Amino acid sequence: MSTHVSWGSIELLHNVVRTLTLLSEQGQAFPTVEYRAKIKLHGTNCAVQTTAGGIVTQSRTQILTPTADHMGFAKWAHSHAAFWSTLPEGLVVFGEWCGPGIEKGMAITQVKTKLFCVFAIQRGEQMIYEPADIAAMLPNAPADLHVLPWEGDPITIDFSSRDELKRIASALSDRVAEVEREDPWVKRTFGISGIGEGLVFYPTPMNQTLMFKAKGEKHRTAGAKSAVQVDATVAASVDEFVALVVTDARLEQGLAAVCGGERDSKKTGAFLAWVIADVKKESIAELEASKLTWQQVERAVQTRARTWFLGGVL
Repeated sequence: MSTHVSWGSIELLHNVVRTLTLLSEQGQAFPTVEYRAKIKLHGTNCAVQTTAGGIVTQSRTQILTPTADHMGFAKWAHSHAAFWSTLPEGLVVFGEWCGPGIEKGMAITQVKTKLFCVFAIQRGEQMIYEPADIAAMLPNAPADLHVLPWEGDPITIDFSSRDELKRIASALSDRVAEVEREDPWVKRTFGISGIGEGLVFYPTPMNQTLMFKAKGEKHRTAGAKSAVQVDATVAASVDEFVALVVTDARLEQGLAAVCGGERDSKKTGAFLAWVIADVKKESIAELEASKLTWQQVERAVQTRARTWFLGGVL
């Protein structure tokens, strides 16, 4: 039986700062880290495993097959079985499945066909992120498979200096705003103008604990003041917390993950469970900063999500 290989959650910068602050209280020094960025494409996380018995395809949460698929990814991957068979066994090729019909209103959704845009490969215990290394591991790839390159110049963050952190956060927020105005990779690669989602920042050498993502204003699942923040946003009340973290972008993300983008009252429970789990996982810092507990906000989070979901059911 095939085993799903999870792609870990990528935090926001203020979550990384929080983690490092807790470690500093245990005597660990704040690091100075160099980062490179890749475009965060607005699609759905998928992967291909190469095994002795052929390929195994998966979404972020489950194994897929051409008859139990997600957005057509498994069908696409199996149509290129000859290519995957040339690769070594034991790889997990992670990427964003994106393009027309997967999300809406983005530069990447205007391309002619769906694309698999690879950002990492797992080989045993090693995770490979360097674009040149990934490309070398995927020779003679099909035309609709792309390796995401580094985007923009490297940056160095000294986590021991709050002044430096604030300066870097401001500069990175500006970079993310530029990506949202026009996705530079899609423009270069396909000649298509349109908005992008944001950036993912990879530490070099790689340490997944220190990775962070930053989304443009239209795509943030939490209502932060800027794309990159040093500290979590403080909510003055339960209602303000719900408005902060249960955004339309997060609800749309849940709708896509659970219902394929179409509301179905039979899936209300599954949708609410997804939203509750996602908010609980990603709002720890905001709860702490706001001096609230999960027990205080859970019912209000669920009510907001249910109202939004059922309000669109025909």
